[in-house]
Amino acid sequence: MASGVDIGKLNDASIRRWLKGGVTRDYRDPRYPELRLRAATGRAKATVFLVLNSNGKTSWEKIASWPSVCIRTLSNDLPVMLAKRSVGNMVTGQFVTIGCLLTWYQSHIKNNSTYSASWRSNVSSLIKCHLLPRLGSLSLISVSFAEIDARLVKTMLNDEFAPNYIREAVNKLKVVFSAAAKLRLISINPIAGYQVTDSIKLNSAKDTRLFESDLAELFNRLSGAAMPVTMLFVLMMMFGTRINETRQARWEYFTDETWVIPASHAKNKQEHRMPLTDSAKALIKHYHEWQLKQVGKRSNLFPGLKGPISIRTAHDWNTQIRFKHFTSHDLRILFRTMLADLGIDTMIGERLVNHALPVLLRTYVKSTLDKGMSQALEQYHAYLIERGFSSVAPEILPRSSLNSGKVQTLMASGWV
Repeated sequence: MASGVDIGKLNDASIRRWLKGGVTRDYRDPRYPELRLRAATGRAKATVFLVLNSNGKTSWEKIASWPSVCIRTLSNDLPVMLAKRSVGNMVTGQFVTIGCLLTWYQSHIKNNSTYSASWRSNVSSLIKCHLLPRLGSLSLISVSFAEIDARLVKTMLNDEFAPNYIREAVNKLKVVFSAAAKLRLISINPIAGYQVTDSIKLNSAKDTRLFESDLAELFNRLSGAAMPVTMLFVLMMMFGTRINETRQARWEYFTDETWVIPASHAKNKQEHRMPLTDSAKALIKHYHEWQLKQVGKRSNLFPGLKGPISIRTAHDWNTQIRFKHFTSHDLRILFRTMLADLGIDTMIGERLVNHALPVLLRTYVKSTLDKGMSQALEQYHAYLIERGFSSVAPEILPRSSLNSGKVQTLMASGWV
């Protein structure tokens, strides 16, 4: 057989023409320099090699045979194959240990902006702190429900982790295996169908909701917290914002009349503009003065070492104000529930929590929505004060006055 290399496109028709021509031994596509085809005797088939240069040496590794393999699929999967090798976990085209698989997945999601940064950080933390130490050395050949139970679930129980946290670790492991199976990086998913309830009994669902009857205790906890902690959750209570949106608030996002949450910070990737009530304006002004005096000039309302505090710190702050097991999202649910109880129009309530509305509806009723949002927040903030909100921080929250049975908020000049 003649030597030499023919150059063309990696598709079935081009490969057939090359083999039929009977001139050169090898074939390659400049778009995929790592792939090389070598004609078999008789030129009816070709062997596909992965050709890599490392430390001055060229290695050829047989990975498939044409036409048994779909050459288009193989070329599309080439970046994944190379990524696996770059983290040292490709051995004859397969992962060897769970540790190799976990390392690949960390690389797989590291810069994938289609997943939220907080989700990627959470997955990476679980892999680093729990999955790799407990399962990393386990051979993929040995993976079974019993091994997951013994090495992960039982060891986390022995370390006194909560059952629900163990479930989260198991679910993240299942996500890793599922992704690898869907990308055909592993031939089968050995833990498909495994449920953590096969190993442990999860705690009965707790009633973690916050109710209006909890406001007095919530205000009491907030009044005893540090100023930034209090301010973070006071803003969430007053505007129903998410904790991730609130922790990233910058002073430039506040104007005389509006608090703007940029689209990049919003969960639905839509800019959210909220009107500021007189109570909110005075509160924000006082907090700004406090920060300048106690912390110094900062761009963020809740500054960390670099930029805003991390989401983990924000959640740690949440534990400081707990008097029962509620999450920061329960504050948002309470906000929406209280709006409904006050008779606020459903559409106004949905806009205040930044739930998406149809485009035409947002366009044609914008002025009505803006006015309705402002009135709704005025009514809601006044109701909070009536319920004892001023006890959170008497020096920065307005007093209330009764006028014909209705609570009115005073202007900033009426504050203590």
